[in-house]
Amino acid sequence: MNDEIKSEEQEKLVEEAKRSSAEEENNNYKSLAKCPYCSGNIVKRGVRKKKFEEVQIYFCKNCDKRFTSLITKHRTYPLKIIIDALTLYNKSNPIEKIPDIIKEKYSIAVTSRTISDWLRQYEQYIPFIRMREFAAKKYDKKEFIEESKLFHQQIYNFKYHRAKLDLILSEEFRHYRFKPLQEFLELATAECPHQIFQNSNKRASEFKNIFSLEQVKITPKNNAAVKTANFVTQSISNNKLRHQILQDFMLSNDSVTVAVETPLLMNSDDIRHYRHELNYDVPIELNGNEYITGHADLIQVRNGLIYPMDYKPSADKEKPIDQLTIYALALSRLTGIRLYHMRCAWFDEENYFEFFPLHVVYKLKKNGGISRHQQRLRMAEK
Repeated sequence: MNDEIKSEEQEKLVEEAKRSSAEEENNNYKSLAKCPYCSGNIVKRGVRKKKFEEVQIYFCKNCDKRFTSLITKHRTYPLKIIIDALTLYNKSNPIEKIPDIIKEKYSIAVTSRTISDWLRQYEQYIPFIRMREFAAKKYDKKEFIEESKLFHQQIYNFKYHRAKLDLILSEEFRHYRFKPLQEFLELATAECPHQIFQNSNKRASEFKNIFSLEQVKITPKNNAAVKTANFVTQSISNNKLRHQILQDFMLSNDSVTVAVETPLLMNSDDIRHYRHELNYDVPIELNGNEYITGHADLIQVRNGLIYPMDYKPSADKEKPIDQLTIYALALSRLTGIRLYHMRCAWFDEENYFEFFPLHVVYKLKKNGGISRHQQRLRMAEK
């Protein structure tokens, strides 16, 4: 009986995902909220018909300008089609076959030469193109990316870029220490305790203001993730799909994102280990049968570090340090990789922030001194 109920719930989740996808197909661009010239209030004033789409025209009541969304200017094809073509190519599809896929999906004809032009024009957003040839020599197209739907109260599309992580680990010696991450991601679907995620009532995102931030330095940076998010989200009107579309693009096209929607969990034994074995300050109380669960939006490997990351609209107004620290703690326990080798980050289309999770939980010595481990962290931050 319980299996039948779960099956019905999964079917409802699948149908809801299909409806959201259909809505996205019918509406490619998000609406403007303010005038791009004077930030005044705007109203819609009809549409302009282009070759393959209709573009909304806006009128500013303050400066009397008429305009369309900037993303539609000087483009014959909708941005969504361009983005799909870039992703299809970096998923190891031959460039000659991509026009057929586009034609079947959108009923719009595009040539291989046009796609080749897009690859050059938007090269800055698709650095994986430099790794593509090497990855294709070792992996078949079907092996490039491992995908799995996780029915954990809602649908999570876990994806792991096998070819990219393999190249990252082999091209730089300091990344080879992250081999356990590769082993964890390979088995993440098969060995994931799905029942725990389905029944868990403690989500990492629900924990707020539980850690002391006295030793934490939040660093804003000019990161490529911001530029990518700004590019990709221009084609998205349905906010429910922002995470998924951005995750898919970064996983397929950047050179550092190795997994999305990665399932992570932690129990009382893990917390006890951090407290008593490592002397970390983890002020979370769990009963013996309780778990904290979550799904990291992205996991990146770069600059000798592992980055659990979250895309947060209005990132400058949010501070998900507790959530990301829990992700890092859980990932450290699941892989055996030291927390010292992890850094957390969150971002949107304009902002990027990062911090060391070890600074959140590592205690200063009682006599006021600092351990050599802490000194090394501070030197690295400088």
